[in-house]
Amino acid sequence: MAELLLNSNHFKHNLDIITRALNTQKEKIALVLKDNAYGHGIKEIATLAKNYGITNVFVKNEAEALQICNDFEHITAFYGSLSPSSPSNIYQTIHSLNNLKTIDSNRKIELKFNTGMNRNGIECDEIDEAIKIILEKNLKLIGVFSHNGFGDDGGENMHTQYKKFKEIKEHITHLSKTLGFALPRFHLWSSSGALRNSYIEDDLVRIGIASYGYLCADLPIKNELKPIASLWADQISQRNLKAHTHIGYSGAGNLPHDGVLSTYDLGYGDGLFALNERHQGKLTTASGEIILPRMSMDCFFALSHKERICLFDDATQWAEFFQTIPYDILVKLSPNIKRTII
Repeated sequence: MAELLLNSNHFKHNLDIITRALNTQKEKIALVLKDNAYGHGIKEIATLAKNYGITNVFVKNEAEALQICNDFEHITAFYGSLSPSSPSNIYQTIHSLNNLKTIDSNRKIELKFNTGMNRNGIECDEIDEAIKIILEKNLKLIGVFSHNGFGDDGGENMHTQYKKFKEIKEHITHLSKTLGFALPRFHLWSSSGALRNSYIEDDLVRIGIASYGYLCADLPIKNELKPIASLWADQISQRNLKAHTHIGYSGAGNLPHDGVLSTYDLGYGDGLFALNERHQGKLTTASGEIILPRMSMDCFFALSHKERICLFDDATQWAEFFQTIPYDILVKLSPNIKRTII
């Protein structure tokens, strides 16, 4: 059976070096578990995070939050609304004034602000109106945050967003004192942006992809991170074939030499990118076996006799081949693939 192995030692290693690099306490690290923990498996990664001492996590929606609601003190859902019966440790993210006007009273929320990425969030000049609605509806403001969309690049745009968020923080802190509501927690930075800073002033730092062993920013710490997942497939069948034998749908695959060809139990139906004859270059497994087109829904071809084969233990190679980023490779992995912590 195909399997995603999750290395618990690598996970701890990554969080240890991230915490040291940020010169911060473990309690400030909030883990991003959205989209099935970037494809790694939300329940499995929640177990590792809880064991590490993480108490704050961020997920995609309520459905994800409910899977791990007993594991963490604070869970924020980035998108969607919450049901009336949702546990009190799950918070809804508010992206617009309309969200505030339509949400039920007495709920716990986090306000997201647009500080220059122009994707989601309340505008900076809407702070006063937002706080007014929050107080009128007796909402509990747990947090205020934004997303720095220039962390991979650094530079002036990243710092401009930081300055805007600092102004938001100062304004809301002032309103908290004058209007008498509890001061919320503030957080802006995610993996790349945070790791460009030697000190984090915010109450939390949201660490996502770096905890899983990847970083798109070209920073020294990138080489110290260890991917935690390796993807394995089991042999379905094998046969000895001559060079230039055509294989698969439409005979699109072509053996480069005499040898053993095997099929393995993963395909594009499991979320793999579908290799076909139009792709240039060679796609290989972690140990160098050539994968041949066309990939099927439930299996792929490889020049190998192995009964079990590792497709990748670092998604970077596959990301480069398909001209995308590791996130894209990992997050598509089917939740039906068995996940095992080692």
